Amino acid sequence: MLKFSFKYQNLLKVKEKYEDAIKGKMNKAQSKLQDEKKRLKELESQKDDCEKHISLIVQNGTNIRDLKTYDSFLIGLKRKINEQIQVIEKCKHEVNKYKQELMKAAMEKKTFEKLKEKEKEKFYYMEKKEEENFVDQLVTFQNFKSN
Repeated sequence: MLKFSFKYQNLLKVKEKYEDAIKGKMNKAQSKLQDEKKRLKELESQKDDCEKHISLIVQNGTNIRDLKTYDSFLIGLKRKINEQIQVIEKCKHEVNKYKQELMKAAMEKKTFEKLKEKEKEKFYYMEKKEEENFVDQLVTFQNFKSN
């Protein structure tokens, strides 16, 4: 009895490894995106705290020099927030790129898996036919021998 052997098995393994590698890259990109979003929330929280503090010192009365210092700090935070938003957009773009790549890799792998399955079915069909032919020949031989 012959054993089934898929002629493109090595290529299928390469496709599987490639898909796994892309999954790993996508997971890293998604993790980085979440970290960057967390950083943005921290910056926005700092900005809110600073604005509350500024309104509090304005109500209690302060000098212009202190107010300018807080205002400069607030402007810096707003700049960092805008930069962080751009970083998040880059991360989203990277995640989407890996999603597309993963879909393509999964489709390629699935194509080879379907081909393997079809070849396996064909192999077992041919094996069954050969077995049936052998049985037919055996029966014919026994009938010939008994006559």
